[in-house]
Amino acid sequence: MSPIKRRIGEMLLDDGLISAGQLSQALESQAKSGGKLVEKLIAHGSLTFDDFVRFLSRQPGIASIDLTNYHIPEDYVSLVPREIVLKHEVFPIDKMGRLLTLGMVCPLDSATIDKISEITGLKVKPILCSPDHIRAAIRRYYSLVPGVPDEPTPSALKARKPKTNKAKNATNNVAKADSGLKLKRVPGLLTNLTSLPALPVTVRKVQEAMGNMSVTLSDVTETILQDPPVAAKVLSVANSAAYGFPNKVSSVDLAVALMGLKETYSIVLSAAIINLFDKGKQTDYAIFWEEALNCAAACRTIANLKGKAAPDGVFTAGLLHDIGRIALLETAPDRYAQIDPQLAGAELTAMEEELVGLTHAEAGFELATNWNLPADIAEAIRLHHQPDLSTEAPTVVAIVALAEAWSRTAAIEGTDKAQALLDSQALLDQIGLDMAQASFAFDEISRQERSHFQWDKANITG
Repeated sequence: MSPIKRRIGEMLLDDGLISAGQLSQALESQAKSGGKLVEKLIAHGSLTFDDFVRFLSRQPGIASIDLTNYHIPEDYVSLVPREIVLKHEVFPIDKMGRLLTLGMVCPLDSATIDKISEITGLKVKPILCSPDHIRAAIRRYYSLVPGVPDEPTPSALKARKPKTNKAKNATNNVAKADSGLKLKRVPGLLTNLTSLPALPVTVRKVQEAMGNMSVTLSDVTETILQDPPVAAKVLSVANSAAYGFPNKVSSVDLAVALMGLKETYSIVLSAAIINLFDKGKQTDYAIFWEEALNCAAACRTIANLKGKAAPDGVFTAGLLHDIGRIALLETAPDRYAQIDPQLAGAELTAMEEELVGLTHAEAGFELATNWNLPADIAEAIRLHHQPDLSTEAPTVVAIVALAEAWSRTAAIEGTDKAQALLDSQALLDQIGLDMAQASFAFDEISRQERSHFQWDKANITG
């Protein structure tokens, strides 16, 4: 049963997306003619679909996927009656054990989630999907299920065209079949991400300490000392070039005191994640972690310029911003291995969508949600390639986006610094840094890179 029980109208109102008057108007219209509240709000011009999607993306536990070209097994399609999927605009995507992954136009519709859970006897995991894609999937798949008649909608009948050239049709059919086969296993990716190892007890305890004012640094130190490998990694990082403490840090309690709780949590978390993904695997993650840790260090350099106004979580966000790449390597190794590891930005996400069907940003967000990571870190993971969409933690997301870009380019010989700063103007405005501060940060990150400031993997793995 879904844990979300608040009414969608109240949530939109609290979020400032609609006014009380607009909500009242939509509710009145819904009472007269039925339909979904969100559709009424959109029809009245009170809410745009894009704003609604962004609102949903900020809700905990809500992931989204593109249904286009997915191949769904008939066994899954037959789980939910046609009249239910038509009435509620939902579509069964995947099933693992007692968990049903359900595509929905509104994943916050707890009444529908409860109803389908009751009908199927399964726990329902809602996933945000485009209404057009869900309707297309219903028309495509429910006509293929034995015993379910094909009942195209009036708009579908209207869209039908006379027969055309057979050769052209054959080519189109081959292309569709190839696309369907290529992405045949994609719907299971989200389920596979859910089944990846959970974070160990040590991480959970330190994570809980972050929100408990009664927990002392000594309590955290005691937790870490009970996990010797993690204790060794904390000491290793405390003595690394990144912190530059003047004297050797020889005890965990001193390391925790010097770094602080949030930084300690970052190190414990990174150490645990490396252990989860680097045991008995053939993939060498050294390059990935080197890039991730350099980005984290660049995040700290940029954030430090804000002084006391620096947001929490930037180091961890920088460290984990590309964790989705590892998640996809673990869940779709054959396909993801075909992607050039040197690709970045839009080129990388486009190739991920083509070969895997899911970007590392979305995969990382799903993993962050499953691990119950803080909302600002989860959003940085999801939106570091689209920082302008951030609403939960725009400064953190912008810092990560800028740190990633500059840690890749700042030390490259021939880089046009003036142009790099100009290209970063929107991010600098989002962070709240002037051009003088930006110039200093760029030079510092460049100096770190040129002086081979690289996080040796041994700094983390001990």
